[in-house]
Amino acid sequence: MSTSGPRGRGRGKRANRQDTGPLEPYRSQSMAIIPEKFHEGIKENGTKNHLPSSSSSSSSGHKSSSDQHPKSTSHSSINRARSTRPFRNSIRSAVPDTSVITMAKRPDRGGTAGQKLQLYTNHFKCNIPRTLKCHQYDIELEVANRDGTWRPAKKDDRFFILKKIIDRENFPFVWYDEGKSLYSIELLVDFKNQYEIMIKDKKSDREQKYRLLLINLVKSYDIQVLWDFIENKILIRPRDPIRILETLLKQTTRATMVSVKNQFYDRHQQLDDLGDGRGLANGSYQAMFLTQIGATLNINSTFTCFYQPFNLVDFLCEYLQHDIVRDGIDEREQQLLLKKVLKPIWLETHHTESIRKYRIRGFGASARQHTFPRMIDGTNNDTQERQSVYDYFLEKYNMKLKYPNLPTVELYTPPNKTQFHYLPMECCTIQAWQRSIKPLTTDQRARVTKKTVVRPNQRYQAIKEIVQTRQFNEDKYIKEIGMSVDDEEMLIVEGRLIAPPEIKYISGHDGQSEVVERINIGKWNIRNRFQKTRHIDTWACIMVSAQRPNQYQLSIAQQFVKHFPNVIERFGIYFEPNPIMRSDPAIPQKIHDRLQELKGSNCEVVLFILNGVGEDIYKTIKYFGNHKLGIVTQCTDFVAIAKNINKLDMYLQNLVQKFNAKLGGVNGMVSLARALTSSTKDDVFMFFGADVTHTTCSRDKPSIAAVIGSIDSTSTQYASRVSEQYPARGRISLEIIKDLYQMATDLLKLFAQKNGCFPNKIVFYRD
Repeated sequence: MSTSGPRGRGRGKRANRQDTGPLEPYRSQSMAIIPEKFHEGIKENGTKNHLPSSSSSSSSGHKSSSDQHPKSTSHSSINRARSTRPFRNSIRSAVPDTSVITMAKRPDRGGTAGQKLQLYTNHFKCNIPRTLKCHQYDIELEVANRDGTWRPAKKDDRFFILKKIIDRENFPFVWYDEGKSLYSIELLVDFKNQYEIMIKDKKSDREQKYRLLLINLVKSYDIQVLWDFIENKILIRPRDPIRILETLLKQTTRATMVSVKNQFYDRHQQLDDLGDGRGLANGSYQAMFLTQIGATLNINSTFTCFYQPFNLVDFLCEYLQHDIVRDGIDEREQQLLLKKVLKPIWLETHHTESIRKYRIRGFGASARQHTFPRMIDGTNNDTQERQSVYDYFLEKYNMKLKYPNLPTVELYTPPNKTQFHYLPMECCTIQAWQRSIKPLTTDQRARVTKKTVVRPNQRYQAIKEIVQTRQFNEDKYIKEIGMSVDDEEMLIVEGRLIAPPEIKYISGHDGQSEVVERINIGKWNIRNRFQKTRHIDTWACIMVSAQRPNQYQLSIAQQFVKHFPNVIERFGIYFEPNPIMRSDPAIPQKIHDRLQELKGSNCEVVLFILNGVGEDIYKTIKYFGNHKLGIVTQCTDFVAIAKNINKLDMYLQNLVQKFNAKLGGVNGMVSLARALTSSTKDDVFMFFGADVTHTTCSRDKPSIAAVIGSIDSTSTQYASRVSEQYPARGRISLEIIKDLYQMATDLLKLFAQKNGCFPNKIVFYRD
């Protein structure tokens, strides 16, 4: 058993970006760039060569235990280490340098164009007494050990313990954040610093001693500062008072709901199974905002993924997509499970008097093969008789294991990582309501989208049901501080429905004149040709299959290739007939070899038909084709082609728009003079779009900030800049783009380089 500590994880990877201009790669001032020598260590099949190193560190920047302490090192060894190790990104905080953020107000009284209408917002006005004052206390909730020392109480038990003490000691009205903060509207001056209580465990019927330590008053807050900020009397946003009020709003729901930051999920609901040991939960979002009319409560429906509370055997069967009881789990699968899913998950055992919670460290021998010294006279050692896990459970718990040939699991209880227990898989269960942050597959995303993307009237009804169920004005915590919520109806604001812009295409009749397509509520059919297209002389169609394709599948692919040039010609894209056709297995090296062969044949475009393959093959195609070899690739799904083989016009209409853009073409052009009524013929427009993506944000996995900007006069071609954002500490996912100034400046320079001038009008979209 290894006793070395966990190794550090490198941060040397630079975020990918695509560029249509000849500028140097974007470099943030505090962002390290991987040297070219490191890129040479990447094989064509996507794996890394081992780079020479002067120490035990690997090429990916992992640290051995010897790296944990400083050493006296010669200059030559330092230079040698620098020359062989990839650079790491420096840690960059996504937290703003200042909290001085003023409330945004529109610069005018509103326009007049378009049809006036009323818009329902998902905000509900909050009425909070301006004279309200809240006090924050620092506390500790601890449980007694057998030796008389104390340790922090489990998070799941804290609220229950605190409530018992508060009720017994007749505390005034207080609320709790389940951490180390207690809030009140009265000063707790007449209360002791320590309270102890004995609480009986419901399952084991054993009493346990707990204590509450009331440490000190941290700060007092006047809620009046909310209005001071709204009325621009102060500039610093009052984050702490908002947080305190949001904590109060969570108190009633915590007993029946699972809380994930500002999201709440009914713990009694059945998860919508996603097929890999995860399920989709339906919940609600609740947050307080400061607006020009005062504080509002923002309510929305939300969804997220949780691990299913399956027995560990069933969970692994679901995740691996095969029967592990029949097939077993090989060494490669064990390492995959530990790396991808199991290590951060909590497991529960129910075979003892009380429920115990563990983390998994690894796998051991089967329950029949794994043995340990039998306890004799209260002692055990290696010279005594040994007993298998299977026999131990039969003797100790009268349990005959169902799957004695499956590996045992090596478990530990944090923070004690030195003491391990080997238990049968079937005795372990995934603890309920553990959030999964692992990305969804393509199929899962489609299923989730189908359930979560709903019409506005359905979203309106869902939000109204959330508010009615919540009954804010009957909440004893809300009533206690004199607060109320106007929950009869959402806040309504005045809006305007603007006429759609003109989108111009080239006439399909004469191939020269411009025509305008009619737009109906954001949708339009393309009945004419694209503005700018290409003529492709050499192209290929490759069918990539997980298994050898049958005659029917090959026939469908041939029909598709035969009709493809005829259909896209209607849009003005010309592909010569008789392409190169091949059928290849879903093996990365085969795909690379095929693309390299086509590159040598001057093939301009490769169309891939993906037949029953995973997302990893799609990523392989894009990596080798677009990134390594510079070939335009377009992937299509065989199932979708077979389903639409008799109506390819409709299927290809969406596909060909992406395809033409990849070829450097222009689909349609928006008439900016019509869309932006205050513009003149001399105006030069540039469009920006920006967003931040964070499945999870930590010092190991940063958020990714992306900004794109148009670079041509038609606003149809774009360049992008991408930046990594690391939190200062913990898991902080902020939407602020730290390097927006530098990224936007870079794109503006590229625009000027392409057009000979800077734009005088900028339209910026921020998701």
